[in-house]
Amino acid sequence: MDWDNLSYQLIPIVNEVISATIFPETHDEGFFKKVMKSLIRNDTLPSIKRESKNEETAREKLEEGNKILSSASLEKLIEIYSEAIAYALPGSELLACGFANRSAALTNGGMYEDSLKDIERAFEIGYPDNLKAILYARKAKNLLALNPKMRSEVDDAITQAKIWAEKMDDDKKKRVKNSLDQLETKKSYKKLVKFWESSEFFPQTPGDNPKILRASGSIGIENSAIFGRHIVATKDIKAGETLWVHRYYAFILNSEYRYRCCWNCSRYTWSSVPCNQCSNVVYCNEECRDTAWQNHHDIECPAITAILAHFRFHEYLDSCLLSVRLLVKALKEFGTVNALCEKVNEIDLIEDSILKLFTGDVYDDTKYASVYSLFRLKSNPKETADIELAIATILFLLSGTTEILGKKFDDPTELMNNQWAIFIGNLMFKHMDIIITNSIKISMNRQGNVLKCGLFLPALLSLCSHSCDHNMYSLSTGDISTEIAVQPINKGEQIFITYGRNYREAAVLERRQSIQMDFKFLCHCPACANGWGPYYQPPCVEQLREKTKHEFNMILKKCSTHFPIINRIADYPAEDISSGKVIEMIADLSAMLNLLGGNRYPCQEMVAAKVGLFNLITYIRGYIK
Repeated sequence: MDWDNLSYQLIPIVNEVISATIFPETHDEGFFKKVMKSLIRNDTLPSIKRESKNEETAREKLEEGNKILSSASLEKLIEIYSEAIAYALPGSELLACGFANRSAALTNGGMYEDSLKDIERAFEIGYPDNLKAILYARKAKNLLALNPKMRSEVDDAITQAKIWAEKMDDDKKKRVKNSLDQLETKKSYKKLVKFWESSEFFPQTPGDNPKILRASGSIGIENSAIFGRHIVATKDIKAGETLWVHRYYAFILNSEYRYRCCWNCSRYTWSSVPCNQCSNVVYCNEECRDTAWQNHHDIECPAITAILAHFRFHEYLDSCLLSVRLLVKALKEFGTVNALCEKVNEIDLIEDSILKLFTGDVYDDTKYASVYSLFRLKSNPKETADIELAIATILFLLSGTTEILGKKFDDPTELMNNQWAIFIGNLMFKHMDIIITNSIKISMNRQGNVLKCGLFLPALLSLCSHSCDHNMYSLSTGDISTEIAVQPINKGEQIFITYGRNYREAAVLERRQSIQMDFKFLCHCPACANGWGPYYQPPCVEQLREKTKHEFNMILKKCSTHFPIINRIADYPAEDISSGKVIEMIADLSAMLNLLGGNRYPCQEMVAAKVGLFNLITYIRGYIK
């Protein structure tokens, strides 16, 4: 499809709508029809792909993985085998082979627990009798590597391997015997790979805020002419204090990570299970798969197959999929398109900008109201045309693969005369503006590299104003995030995040230009107003009172032993740093910041403590030990 040519044809229509003051709150029926007519006239509406599983593709991926089993990186192998598993038909021998082959890669990579999971799945599906001995021998190896004293389980696996070896030809039987002999003589195995489990560092969810669920009673939502809606401290907050714990309202993984991360919780997964209906996504485990199916994937599953077949390389693909997710979650919450329409109209009639976000008398960021009224930047005419074309096409694919409109539509002319289709098209366009303005890239740390693997839409976090010197940080695990104060915050002060680069990364002019271009405002935060840049770090210890100075020197001495560890934490061996040590370092750095509490400029000691906290959080998010 020549999107650029077609979208340029639509720009006069967009300008007409803008001049009629219909944009951006809604588009009338005539505008929707014009977009659909352009797609029909240019013959650019796609044929709808409905089938996703493909045994031939699964077999090709298995063969690809087998060829590079001894040479490719573990991550590459797991991705290839997981894709093969996703394409294989449920309950098929090919699926069992996919789990079995992946288990071999996992054992070779020192991931014995994950390998055991895949072995059991292969057995449950029905792995061929003449190959079962190989799996039992591998199971014994995994068990020995995990715990050399686990003799009863190991002996049982070895016995089963010997029994099933009798069903093999002589050559394979000999290979199994050699494998079993090596189990008895091998004194050590490849070092067990471990992971940081971010939940170990998670605080308890606050519950003392009567108006904002899962938030501390020390924050509130306010509104002003300058900042719009924003979050403030309703009492003094100390560094290290938990402000709130929440789930992302919605997230989407980008194409590169759909066979690496869980479609339900976004965690990086090594022994994933596939969707039973489509080949597009995988999950941590069966529980995540069932949860996703109940919460959103039952509706979006066939639509994603059709969308990916047509939009795989489109620049708005991830945003469009996230827009579909918002629609599905809203439909799940309200039950029908009619009920959703009534709720949207109800929210639109609320004049108070804060109450628009509420469900009943509380702010609940798991509810649709918390995202529907988020601030939206206006797109330019070209962007608007591109988005309208994408949304109209996706609506056609949605209507042809799901029954969200009461039935499936194959005729686009029938679709563009349906009032509920027009409503959903307008709503999804609004979703796109919300997403483009408020979504954040999902990041995770993989062996020292921060990877951007998708988009998430956090409702409450989106209300925070920008500062080039933010005063809180996020610790996340999967789709759950906790926000923690990174410095003392006085009652009445705002809770700030950084939309772009902070003052330690760029000079004032560069930061302001970036914010102006991306978010259409000139930054006047203290860092910009006072000219703070990467090299502005005066000492401030001498300004402390004598009593505080002594206490500070004590904690600084302790923190000085932490900084060398923090600076090279990406390369630290697992056995040399425990979760308890990390918690201790976070507590000490927070204490250091609280002693510096009254300072509101970037002194050397404050910067060292804040950067230390940032580095700790970066490397405990999904980091392989």
